[in-house]
Amino acid sequence: MPRPSFLITVNVEADHLDQRPFSLTTKNSRCLPRLQSLCEAFGFLPTYLVSYEMASCPQFVEFGRDVLRRNAGEIGAHLHGWTCPPFRILTADDHFHQPYITDWGKQPMWEKLHTLTSKLENEFEHDIVTHRSGRWALNNRYVKMLRKRGYKVDCSVTPFVSWRKVPGIPGGRGGSNYQTFPYNEYFVDVDNYRMPGESSLLEVPVTIRPVYKNRIAPASMYSLQRMALTYVHRATRRLFPSVAWMRPNGNNLMTLFQLVEESELSEQNYVQLVLSSSDLMEGGEPKSEDAIFSDIEQLFARASTGFKGATMSDFYDEQHLDLQTPVPELV
Repeated sequence: MPRPSFLITVNVEADHLDQRPFSLTTKNSRCLPRLQSLCEAFGFLPTYLVSYEMASCPQFVEFGRDVLRRNAGEIGAHLHGWTCPPFRILTADDHFHQPYITDWGKQPMWEKLHTLTSKLENEFEHDIVTHRSGRWALNNRYVKMLRKRGYKVDCSVTPFVSWRKVPGIPGGRGGSNYQTFPYNEYFVDVDNYRMPGESSLLEVPVTIRPVYKNRIAPASMYSLQRMALTYVHRATRRLFPSVAWMRPNGNNLMTLFQLVEESELSEQNYVQLVLSSSDLMEGGEPKSEDAIFSDIEQLFARASTGFKGATMSDFYDEQHLDLQTPVPELV
């Protein structure tokens, strides 16, 4: 059996968007070479998911071109609707409210996706085939646009997590609800992106697992979360009151190790590490205490014993090949 993939996805976006800044800065680009060096030391291949403002940052563009030239990683797209032209203002202050891309209508959604993809392809002279939506927002309309624009991989789904109560535009629906979505990779259905199907777009959910009595719940318990009955949802929310993300923060190394272990025991095809470029800095400067880089290095050392490095497009190629490989008949 081939080794599973260790997928590293980095949301490359303006500094500290969680603080809702009115003006966008890109100082965090200076932190990425250190992360890249760590990845290469352990044979891992990060996928940088790049927003429009970062695609306009000369320092990051130079860095990204070098990564591609050496086949040391992948450049993908990360679409924040309020930072990407053409600008169609939805609220009194879009930088504060940060509307989901799904808050815009069909035509603005397409124009923004096309603008970002074209910008990235022009800057990096490379096909852009991997996508993550800003603020984890998807709907069927947007997924069909991704397929139309030639994307092969999306990694916006956060299983076991709902963003419904996290507002975008005032009075809007909030974000996407992924509580009952698959937690493994799947080719999406052409009409319903929450279901496995036969389209060309591979969804690779973020590695997120329910926590049960301070431990990552075993895979055998996840099947409860897949059931659609309301009373089951309520029961499983009591059973799994919190979730654990494969996202280093300088304080959760043991949880990260547990996620790796659970993936190995349940024979998953991948684990997906998530970072934001701003995770690597503090107060506008690279983190002086080095806590997050120390945890990343230890996590990489642990993962390198059982996982192989792969970009998102590498992982797509493997899954697509497996889909096309005929299963031998028993005689």
